[in-house]
Amino acid sequence: MTISRRHFLGFGSLLIASCGIPTHAIADDDDMPRVRPQPQCGPATADNIEGPFYKQGAPSRSVLAAKDDRGTRFALSGVVMSTACEPIAKAEVDVWHADATGGYDNDGYKFRGTMLTDDHGRYDLRTIIPGRYLNGSTYRPAHIHVKVRASKREELTTQLYFDGDPYNAKDPFIVESLIMKHKANKQGVRLARFDFVLA
Repeated sequence: MTISRRHFLGFGSLLIASCGIPTHAIADDDDMPRVRPQPQCGPATADNIEGPFYKQGAPSRSVLAAKDDRGTRFALSGVVMSTACEPIAKAEVDVWHADATGGYDNDGYKFRGTMLTDDHGRYDLRTIIPGRYLNGSTYRPAHIHVKVRASKREELTTQLYFDGDPYNAKDPFIVESLIMKHKANKQGVRLARFDFVLA
């Protein structure tokens, strides 16, 4: 059963988190090539709450939104690396988030998927910007849940947030370093980049 909640959308502008891997262009389903900026090393990515809606066993896929799904299309790419700025190949990026109305699919695997990074630690995700939902008396800002797993490293559980969301300032769980800047391409797809750094 899908848990439905009210839907709000509204976001502001592309996180260019950056690390030392060659740039390249990747064509997405919208035929829009995205050139990756040079990443930069930094501290380990902040963890964040798992929340109550995680499900094991999500299918292996990087495209989570079907053509008829409601919501603003969103493309996220980046690199998984160590704190020494070494790319981590075959890291598993496990993603789940609400639909455009703020509901999670707890019976199936809608808007849930796992993907492996390539030999340069790169990943690409195609989905929608999730809807917001009430948490007590206020709305949680739009967010995407992520777990990142890599051999001989501690699993990272975190959330990614959207720059410009009016509920960011009041959210008790948000961490500033997890807020993604984003911008629209000519097709109206919102683009963002986030690099995960594992300790």
